[in-house]
Amino acid sequence: MPTNRVPKGVRSGGQFAASAHMEPDLSITNTDFPSVGDADVDQLRALSESSDPLVRAEVTSSIRVPDDVLERLAEADQPPSVRLAAVNTGYAGTADRAAEDPHPLVRAAALAGWDLSDTHRERLTHDPKVQRVMGLISR
Repeated sequence: MPTNRVPKGVRSGGQFAASAHMEPDLSITNTDFPSVGDADVDQLRALSESSDPLVRAEVTSSIRVPDDVLERLAEADQPPSVRLAAVNTGYAGTADRAAEDPHPLVRAAALAGWDLSDTHRERLTHDPKVQRVMGLISR
């Protein structure tokens, strides 16, 4: 049987009454870690060597990312999430490089590349693993 959480006759109070909250005592003060958008080329190079794959993937979103760094982030020894971020940049050459990637999700992303060669496009449209991925994303 439900119980009344507010005593009879009291119009405010109880579990859902308004209460004052203090601001949390939390701040991010690590100024040595620049925003990727504000990072210069040297900082991007350093961030691209981070042990965190999310940081490396974020590096690909910078308009200042050097070609050699982007190529390094697209290599097969990088995690698939980093390689996927690299192919989604749209920089010239990324689609053809991703078309030969070992991971089918990265190869499927290459199909959207504006610079994908006709040879790779034809091969990927007949790649059963790529087509399985495309079928999953189009549902």
